[in-house]
Amino acid sequence: MGVAAAAERGDGSRASGGAPAAARLPRVCLLTALFPPSIGGIQSHTLRLGLKLADRGAEVHVVTRLQPGLPRFERMGGVRVHRVGLARAQGAAGSLAFVAGGVRAVLRLARQVDVLHAHQLLSPSTVGLAAGPLAGLPLIVNPHACGEIGDVGVLSRSAVGRARLRAVVTRADAFVAVSRAIRDELLAAGAPPEKLWSIGNGVDTERYAPAGASERAALRRALGLPAGPLAVYTGRLAPEKGVDVLVEAWPEVAARVPGARLALVGAGAEQARLEQLASARGAGGSIAFVGAVPDAAPYLRAADAAVLPSRTEGLPVALLEAMSCGLPVVATRVGGSAEVLADGGAGRLVPPEDPPALAAALAEALQGGPGAARRGEAARALVLARFGLERIVDLTLDLYASVAGRRAGSSR
Repeated sequence: MGVAAAAERGDGSRASGGAPAAARLPRVCLLTALFPPSIGGIQSHTLRLGLKLADRGAEVHVVTRLQPGLPRFERMGGVRVHRVGLARAQGAAGSLAFVAGGVRAVLRLARQVDVLHAHQLLSPSTVGLAAGPLAGLPLIVNPHACGEIGDVGVLSRSAVGRARLRAVVTRADAFVAVSRAIRDELLAAGAPPEKLWSIGNGVDTERYAPAGASERAALRRALGLPAGPLAVYTGRLAPEKGVDVLVEAWPEVAARVPGARLALVGAGAEQARLEQLASARGAGGSIAFVGAVPDAAPYLRAADAAVLPSRTEGLPVALLEAMSCGLPVVATRVGGSAEVLADGGAGRLVPPEDPPALAAALAEALQGGPGAARRGEAARALVLARFGLERIVDLTLDLYASVAGRRAGSSR
């Protein structure tokens, strides 16, 4: 069964559709080290999920890591955000401060919360494992990455990490697998199949919607983007995202598609190296380094195609957002990207680390033929059917109700 086709338990049974029928929705505390205003897939997903849960009438708390210049408490819409730890601490010291502060925050919130939902197997799950039993709260664990840099991969590299992984798979009440690849990793790590729920990431399909020709032109003027064929990458400029492979491929795309431009929307440690690489390949004039933006929707809606050249992925929010905008997408055959685009009807898949294949597929998408247009329409339809935010929230509420009800029943 594909990602988000249903809230599927490990035994193959299916949770009921729609929001839980209980009079009071489960009250949830989302545990995450990464949260807006910092930018990334986990950040956007947890904020959207929290806001939509609050819109439904749920009480939503977020316990996250304190960042410089941010308040320790604020409301974002209906979401109560609690920032803990030391703002300027880095590395292990920063993680330990977040865990200690997170445990204290959860214990303070114990009577206002029914479920803990940790995004990542790393420090957020450690908060849940430590605080959950003391507070009498069930813990749901939601990894967002797979492969060598994914949660299971990182923990598996050391004895201490393997011990943490064993504790999580033994003691967590449920797991959310956003892709089949993450589900397989959790099963291999020892997670009980009956505790696994397959629920994808969600997209606001009204905000991330196709733009007509006149609106696209207006967006480009507002964003300072040129006319002509435009490809967009949205995401961090990090090694695992494979943007260097895209920059290597771009001169061939530009040779095949006269006037083509590439906008890299995002920031990260790789930016200086990527700028040097673009200059060395003679592509600096046709690649725009836009930097980090709080909202990628205008850039996607202004584009003709989107590209995601990742070396590894869980279920990339950036890919789903581009598909929701009706863009022909080109992605690498890794993780959730490979699963979502498996049949080729909604986008093109190429091998990772293959600049010629990436260039050929992206050039075809930018040339705007009927095949590219059909894939864009199919991409939008697929997201509407499987990854719309309302549907993902329905499935998540089913999970919360199941876990909270199971814990309440066992305590009687």
